[in-house]
Amino acid sequence: MIGWGKATCEDLVAPAAGIALLERAVRAAPDNPEPLVRIGHIHVDNYRFADAAAAFEAALRLAPERRDLCLKLATQFVALQRPAEALALLDTPDSAERYYLRGCAFAALEQDAEAETAFRAALDADPHHRRACMKLCKILRETDRMGALLTLCAWLVAQGVGHAQLLLDWGRALAIAGEDDKARRLLFDPARVTRTILPVTDGFNDALAGEILANPYPVGEFPLGDEANRGSMRVHHLMGGRQPELVRALLTRIRDAIDARIAAMEVPSGNGFDPWPASLPRSAHLNPWGLIQKRDAYEEWHTHRGGWLSGVYYVRVPRGVAEADDGRGALEFGPPPYLARERPGFLEARRYVPQEGVLVLAPSHYHHRTIPSGLDEHRISLAFDVVPDAP
Repeated sequence: MIGWGKATCEDLVAPAAGIALLERAVRAAPDNPEPLVRIGHIHVDNYRFADAAAAFEAALRLAPERRDLCLKLATQFVALQRPAEALALLDTPDSAERYYLRGCAFAALEQDAEAETAFRAALDADPHHRRACMKLCKILRETDRMGALLTLCAWLVAQGVGHAQLLLDWGRALAIAGEDDKARRLLFDPARVTRTILPVTDGFNDALAGEILANPYPVGEFPLGDEANRGSMRVHHLMGGRQPELVRALLTRIRDAIDARIAAMEVPSGNGFDPWPASLPRSAHLNPWGLIQKRDAYEEWHTHRGGWLSGVYYVRVPRGVAEADDGRGALEFGPPPYLARERPGFLEARRYVPQEGVLVLAPSHYHHRTIPSGLDEHRISLAFDVVPDAP
């Protein structure tokens, strides 16, 4: 079983109120960098990277000796595609994160060899660094070095790494290398996608749908290269509405359902190839968000790189979606786009029709998307990741 920590939404500060309070703290103690740092974190949570950079720059002017602030600011410069400024803050790399950010900056400057060296250094410093794994695997894949990619994956597995990004990249490499059985076992096993009706009281879903729709802090703009949303609205500050107890109640039922799913999960044998269940975290927390879609809104092909298990609970589903047989509004699992191009037909896609009150669970590294409903009615769900705590 998983030892559960607090869901991430429990600690998120309402953006407007939090910033207003922290700005008062800045005026009261203009020499203290901490309120500015916290303002920066709030902006990061809402994908406002330019505002976050401004806050961290102001904090760094007050405390130029703080290397942690250099790192925070460099992270924003990377997100803003300002690589030269990021490198200026990372001149003495001494941690996996600093090597990783240098790699991102070099990649943006098209200094490919330097980028690869930096990503390798990040993994040498911390083999569990998920984003460095993603970047280095992509470089090896795009330069057709599949042998080197398989060697890297094997080395990371030997270091005890089992995060979703590695499982995805390992599966793609196995498929290209012709190890089909292992690749299919790793990339998509329909038996690992489960559907469960959660026990909730009458009127609960209607009340929760209203709570998500009325939330004052929806986010509708996302970094295109990092997020799958295409026209959707997301609600991260789930406790910022009028009835946060509804969200807490649902999260409790979701955790119970996950515990039951794990209890029923087959134990990996010593002979079979089955890395995903072997990577079950001992402790983890839920990272949930509300998702609001209608008309042409959808989610592009993606995985949930930070999770072990991911899921979606359908709070409100238009009748035209729940009864559709043409795929509208459906959840679809299928091959990673790279693999679909390189080996067409290797994995068959499967669609799952959303139904109100149903919880769908699947390994976080399975590629999936949603199909637009085309309807002028909201499809409201609560999606989440089971995020492992530090290894």
